[in-house]
Amino acid sequence: MRLAGGARFWRAARCPVCRSAVDPTRLLRTLRWWANLRQPASGGRARVGVWLGVVAYVALVVAASILLWTLGDRWWPSTVLLFGPRWVLLLPLAILLPSVLVWDRPLLLPLAMGALVVLGPVMGLRTGWRTLLSPAESEGDIRFVSFNARGGETLSLSPVNLMAEWEADVVAFQECGRNLAEGLERIPDWHVDARSGLCLASRFPLADVIEMDREALEFAGGSGIVVTYRLDVEGRLVHVTNLHLETPRAGFELIRSGRLAAGIPKTREKSLLRAVELRRARLWADRFEGPHVVLGDFNTPPESRSYRRAWKDWQNAFSLRGRGLGGTRLNGWIRARIDHIVPDRNWTVVRSWLGQDVGSDHLPILAVLRLP
Repeated sequence: MRLAGGARFWRAARCPVCRSAVDPTRLLRTLRWWANLRQPASGGRARVGVWLGVVAYVALVVAASILLWTLGDRWWPSTVLLFGPRWVLLLPLAILLPSVLVWDRPLLLPLAMGALVVLGPVMGLRTGWRTLLSPAESEGDIRFVSFNARGGETLSLSPVNLMAEWEADVVAFQECGRNLAEGLERIPDWHVDARSGLCLASRFPLADVIEMDREALEFAGGSGIVVTYRLDVEGRLVHVTNLHLETPRAGFELIRSGRLAAGIPKTREKSLLRAVELRRARLWADRFEGPHVVLGDFNTPPESRSYRRAWKDWQNAFSLRGRGLGGTRLNGWIRARIDHIVPDRNWTVVRSWLGQDVGSDHLPILAVLRLP
């Protein structure tokens, strides 16, 4: 059956003497078919080569998935994979797929399983199936936006047009320059706070603003900018935390230029700093009681061990209700998903998506959240 390309698999098998059905449920042939895939279909060089290629590919993607989820931010090659172009793991399919179709079609199944591992656990593809179960948006829902504006000088839309484009209720900016902050403050009926490179624009009044002390983090070479705002949402106190954490870019640039001796320890240093900042931000957020949303540039993908340890019991809006890969950082062929909207369990995530490119090196990320 395997040498015939699987065409005989679905044919009814009968005893040539008594004509009674043999293996009518096809369970036996299915089990033997799987067992037979453990070896090449024949001793021919082409079939052996295709089988070895598929086995190597499946082993590669499984190893990449394990490294990503267990050692990301802990071992520098895994950290590079965490922030790098993971789609390169799909490139071997350009050779393996036509080869399998010609010489050993049953190998399409393990090859497809390997591709699914790349798209799912490795690349983080979200199908958005939960949106089918989500309630429709209602009038009381709140639309949050997080956007690293890269200073705001290169944006293709003015602040007032940005707000109209997003139809937002609360917008958190990182790398918010002076001109952008002043433009936000001129928008009628919006409440704006600007400090330490972060801006928050809200349709709801700001009852209080508290900034986390980061002197120790700055002394260690980190960033760790975390600001919490108390919003008066129709008489109910809601907390929103805007943050911008340390980036590993300095270490990656050294590694890319071939300076491994300097790049590897720098990458480890930045990973450690970011892990500390993630824990500090989480401890800071735990100080505030009531509904809370943390959003901003985490500079950390959701597969990161440090991110999952710090925020595992909070909700990631895009992971729950997003569709696609969700890459927010634009860096040529690399799109890392490092900007997040993370509400606590008081909220229901209705949906989440990415906005259009408006002239920054990040895409805005949006989420519609609902309070009971």
